[in-house]
Amino acid sequence: MSAGHEPVTAEPIVSLIEWHSTSLTMDDARRVAAETTAAFGRIPGLVEIRLFGDFETGTHYYLQVWRERAALDAYMASESMFKIRDIAAPYTEGRPTRKLLADYSVR
Repeated sequence: MSAGHEPVTAEPIVSLIEWHSTSLTMDDARRVAAETTAAFGRIPGLVEIRLFGDFETGTHYYLQVWRERAALDAYMASESMFKIRDIAAPYTEGRPTRKLLADYSVR
């Protein structure tokens, strides 16, 4: 799912958030994905967001591609991050983890 933001013009950065939920159903996941994607559509600097999950193990991921590190840092310092986190909160077990990755894809 693309958030419909501007194309990548700087050094992009990927944020991979892993979270666990054994109670999340496919219907719940689709609702969480739709609400999250809509909320991220208003975040400056976000190029793309994707949501993935393994329903057998309960491991789920948000993949966020940011135009540049400064855009990600601005988001992480904003209240928006906590509001968006609340969307999946009813299903989240434990604390999510985040990995920041360099995007060296050839475009």
